[in-house]
Amino acid sequence: MTRKQAFWQEQLLARAQCGHDPAAELRHLERAHILGQGYFSEHLRSHLWILAWAWRQRDWAECGAQLLRIPGSLGSLVGIYPLGNPGTRRVSPLSPQPLPEDLQALLK
Repeated sequence: MTRKQAFWQEQLLARAQCGHDPAAELRHLERAHILGQGYFSEHLRSHLWILAWAWRQRDWAECGAQLLRIPGSLGSLVGIYPLGNPGTRRVSPLSPQPLPEDLQALLK
C-alpha cells in the first residue's frame, strides 16, 4: 500500500466509525493527518475532516483549534510541518511526535 492509499484508507475507516465510535473516528483522522501533512491538499483535507468531526461532537475547543490550524496547512507547500503531529489540539501545532510504527515505512 502506498502512503496516499493509506491516507484515503484512514479516511474511509474514520467515516465507517462516524456516529458509532467518535474516539475511533478521531484516531483514524489523526492518522490521516500524519500521512497527509507533507502534501498541501491532503493536509488541508485532514484539518477540514477534523473540523467536521469536532463540529458533530460539539467540541468547540477543537473547532477553534482547527480554524487556527487550517491556515497552517500552507506549511506543506514549503516543507514546514512537524512530522508525526496528529493535527488535533491535544498536541501543540508545532510539536513533532514519534511516528506510529506501522506508518514509518510509508513516510520514508
